[in-house]
Amino acid sequence: MKHILRRALLAALSATLAIHAAPARAQSPAGSPRVSYRIDADWLFFPDGVQFAEKPSFPDSAWSAISLPHTWNSLDPFDDQPGYRRGIGWYRKHLALPGSLKGKRIFLQFEGVNQVAVVYVNGAFVGEHKGGYTGFTIDITDQLRFDGAANSNVIAVQVDNSHNPFIPPLSVGFALYGGIYRNVSLIATDPVHVAFSDYGATEVYASTPSASGVVMLHGSVRNDGASERAVAIRNSLHDARGTSVAEHGIRITVQAGASVQWEDTLRAISRPRLWSPDNPYLYTIRTDLSQGELVFDRVESRVGFRWYEFDPQRGFLLNGKKLLLRGTNRHQDYQGLGSALSDSLHERDMRSIKDMGANFVRLAHYPQDPAVLAAADSLGLLIWEEIPVVNYVTPGPEFAANAVRMLKEMIQQHFNHPSLIMWGMMNEVFLWSPEGFRIRKQADARYMESVRRFASLLDSVARADDPTRVTTMAVHGSGDYDTSGVSRITGVLGQNIYSGWYSGLFEDFGKQLDRRHAARPSEIMFVSEYGAEDDARVNSLAPERFDFSGTWMRRFHESYLRQINSRSWLAGTAVWSQFDFSQPETGGSIPYMNQKGLETWDRTPKDAYYLYKANWNPAPMVYIASRGWNRRLGLAETQPIDVYSNLPRVELLVNGTSQGVKSPDDVHRATWEVHFASGQNKVAARGVGGTKTVSDRMEIEFTLRPPRLNDAAATVREIAVNVGGKAQYAQPSGPVWEGDQEYRTGDFGYSGGEARIFDKDLAIKDSPDTPLFFTYHSGIVSYRFDLPDGDYDLQLLFAEPDAKPGERIFSVTANGRAVVNDLDLAARYGLARAVIINSGVSAKDGQGIDIKFSTRKGKAILNGIHVRKK
Repeated sequence: MKHILRRALLAALSATLAIHAAPARAQSPAGSPRVSYRIDADWLFFPDGVQFAEKPSFPDSAWSAISLPHTWNSLDPFDDQPGYRRGIGWYRKHLALPGSLKGKRIFLQFEGVNQVAVVYVNGAFVGEHKGGYTGFTIDITDQLRFDGAANSNVIAVQVDNSHNPFIPPLSVGFALYGGIYRNVSLIATDPVHVAFSDYGATEVYASTPSASGVVMLHGSVRNDGASERAVAIRNSLHDARGTSVAEHGIRITVQAGASVQWEDTLRAISRPRLWSPDNPYLYTIRTDLSQGELVFDRVESRVGFRWYEFDPQRGFLLNGKKLLLRGTNRHQDYQGLGSALSDSLHERDMRSIKDMGANFVRLAHYPQDPAVLAAADSLGLLIWEEIPVVNYVTPGPEFAANAVRMLKEMIQQHFNHPSLIMWGMMNEVFLWSPEGFRIRKQADARYMESVRRFASLLDSVARADDPTRVTTMAVHGSGDYDTSGVSRITGVLGQNIYSGWYSGLFEDFGKQLDRRHAARPSEIMFVSEYGAEDDARVNSLAPERFDFSGTWMRRFHESYLRQINSRSWLAGTAVWSQFDFSQPETGGSIPYMNQKGLETWDRTPKDAYYLYKANWNPAPMVYIASRGWNRRLGLAETQPIDVYSNLPRVELLVNGTSQGVKSPDDVHRATWEVHFASGQNKVAARGVGGTKTVSDRMEIEFTLRPPRLNDAAATVREIAVNVGGKAQYAQPSGPVWEGDQEYRTGDFGYSGGEARIFDKDLAIKDSPDTPLFFTYHSGIVSYRFDLPDGDYDLQLLFAEPDAKPGERIFSVTANGRAVVNDLDLAARYGLARAVIINSGVSAKDGQGIDIKFSTRKGKAILNGIHVRKK
């Protein structure tokens, strides 16, 4: 392993620069004869696999008018209908080209189409691309017409996001949005031009063999003209002010219809400024092709000087200095847009990550938009980028060939970015069975061996295409990776650990790392995923695993931060994930959504975001960690308030009264027990950072409930209970539902049975208030409220968690009066369907309300109960 890492270090010293090989940006370099512009406007879309849609004469007037980026799956993965649309869609664009482009070579450049694209121009097939996350470039010159709208060209693209067993990804935990969901550009060049590779890259690359400032370049020039051409190539390096600091030229001759490879070296520049997260200094490489005084092609890109090393004992070092990679994972989808984000939204995501104080991002689980990589370069965010080989692979040559192509496209298109330090091969490939189910252990030795050979192939391809960066993969907590030999293939092995969420305790995280570090002292220790889920509507004074409370999520991350900070040999860690994202096959408190994000799907920061900001961003800050719990209910006025701050002392005020000054702890949290008044409470926190006061403020609505419902002085008119759970649920259009409890005389509670939760992978349908149905009480005998006499509305909530029709049948009465008889939830409503049964009940003679459950078959259940006085 040390040999591998030393080789990686030497390689890292030699590849910090390369021309921007990802799909072109919206405009050409200044002064360039190359024409490049976006053609995202005025497309037409039809959501079906119609025949002959590639023909120019095909009638498209009834098609939907759209602009790119576009996906047809922005909404349907999140409704209660099974699955989402995966199939064929057609795109067409009528494109008029000016006569000034006649004689140029014309290319279409697609930044991303998911997942198979077949492209036609004026009815002629011009190219096909498999894989939804890398760009591709197609020469369309010979199929074009010029001179205005009368001779407009028809571009037709058939897109198919159907499941294909030979195209990664196969089994995934995120939506595979179909469509042309990234930008499309038209590029016009001279017949002699900087070549495009077979893998979508612009073929000019550069590297620095050391920190001396020498720049070594190589590339390719293509002659699509009819005669031989003599070409002068001039390469120049420009600093951030645009001043040329080094340049050199060579001459080549290119035969008609041929390409010529070339190499060049720029002299050393004095004391080059190094790129780092704290100072992401960028230079620009410019390559001009000319003949005499005429420059006929130019490409350029921002580049940076930096070198790095991974070491088993010291972790990660950048430019010779230790740097803990403090990071996060990013999925690219966004509420209401799916994967079809604008450049500005991609850039906003990366800026939010940087503002949190992170210096590292794993782009999961696929290559991402060129705007993401450009933002990482300019903001100073180090990047792990990977291909979408996730959960399972199809053994065989076709799947392997497609994966290899994706890998080569990713590397060649993104080679230049100084932010990129690791190429990822795969993620958790032993997690699923061939049938698409999670399994604890792989039983097929032949499959495991085929995966080992496949992983070795990908690793060798990555090292050959880019010997300057480190290879990596992410694995889950299975011994299969070690026994198969897969874990020993890449330079860095990422560990995905969720102790305290899917199973176990928070402290098991550190124990697992310690055991592996002791057993494999030469292995780089990197945590590629860790996280817990929350729902802003759910909170608890007694949080527990899988309750989706913001409290549990914050305690999870606080514990992990402590454990990370105490292990100096860790190279880096990445939270799963920065943003909530689509997960169509899952349940939980928000169906079809993975809620582990530090920000919500619409990019609202959660309280845990500010925990990391307080620990990672040195800018003075104070944050009251209760935005996710601004409606509370309690039996006593005293409630905890947490504040995150990187200041040495913080004061808390409630309704204008100081609660005292405290110093935050080792993870920058301070906690006060405060007294709330019923109604709105104004909460403020303040501290001194530098020369100015830093403060935060918010309001918390508090409802004080008497500890005894039968107290003569109590005026309880309404009580709602999240049966089976300890957490409170703040219903957006209703009351705060309090946690469940066993019956106490004078108050309320259940008798008999046990608290249970739904299967996490089973989505509960037909209610926006899913948390109220996610927990339930099984085997319940009665539920009692010692409320004053009067007439009450009664609401009972049910959802069948697992029984088949006929397996669970029970009846319910309220004070002896039937509410429902022989209720068979599975037969009447189906599995996992939210059901609300309304009734009325009268409390008389000081006896309160007694709800009884009698079973004919199986065990009675109850998910929630709401009582309100009429």
